[in-house]
Amino acid sequence: MQPGKTQTLKISEKNNSGWILEDNSGEKAFLSKIFIDEEKEVGEDIEVFIYQDDSKLKATTEIPLAEVGEFAVMSCVQSLPSGAFMDWGIIKDLFIPYKQQKTKIIEGKRYLVYLYVDEDLELITGTTKFKRNPQYENLPFQKGDKVNLIMMNESELGWNVVINKKYIGLIYASDVFKKLYPLSEEQGYIKEIREDGKIDVSLQPQGFENIDEFKQKILTRLEENFGLLHLSDKSSPEDIKDEVQMSKKNFKKAIGGLYKDKLIEILDDKIRLL
Repeated sequence: MQPGKTQTLKISEKNNSGWILEDNSGEKAFLSKIFIDEEKEVGEDIEVFIYQDDSKLKATTEIPLAEVGEFAVMSCVQSLPSGAFMDWGIIKDLFIPYKQQKTKIIEGKRYLVYLYVDEDLELITGTTKFKRNPQYENLPFQKGDKVNLIMMNESELGWNVVINKKYIGLIYASDVFKKLYPLSEEQGYIKEIREDGKIDVSLQPQGFENIDEFKQKILTRLEENFGLLHLSDKSSPEDIKDEVQMSKKNFKKAIGGLYKDKLIEILDDKIRLL
């Protein structure tokens, strides 16, 4: 049985308080009746999340914000000298020891948290201390894949980000075309997986094969702005970035495609919806 993970277990016993669940090795966890909203028989399987409470394994049908080996943004519900308790999305709060806090965690504030199992205590634990741009092997995605991002922090190079809740990557400052905020969520694209195992990410798809997304974005802005945008292929990169959140290169590709499709008219200092 894996604490901190969602898994499928078998119902081995029922009582007035809930169900006893069992894995293939015979290890047991308790599922309280407050989480039971469907009728199942002894011997049937159920998918649950396993957590620890007073050194006992318990199960819940609640969905946690993150599992062991993942990142999530959590709010602090209580801060003590020994550590902080975070709202994990399940009935049991997650504990972050004081020594695992990058800065002192304050009650009511939100933090990016990574979950792991403390090898000495064998307990699910949180930390706000993690490596920047670590090296990875056997990544489950490739260049061009669309991914979910959590914005970590801005640095001299750009923005450090969490990719699909599990991996840390970097968006270079030259690829940022919109205002970003720590702990916000964005969609991005794998730009490059480097030989050293580090991951470069972009907020925009790469290449002509993804030009339709840029074209649609410009059409949407034109419709919102009564069919007129004071941008053209002569506009500065800064003006294009502020107005449509894309690079000048991608903007020129997109309006060229829209012009060929006879959807817009390109004038000296503006584009107009036809």
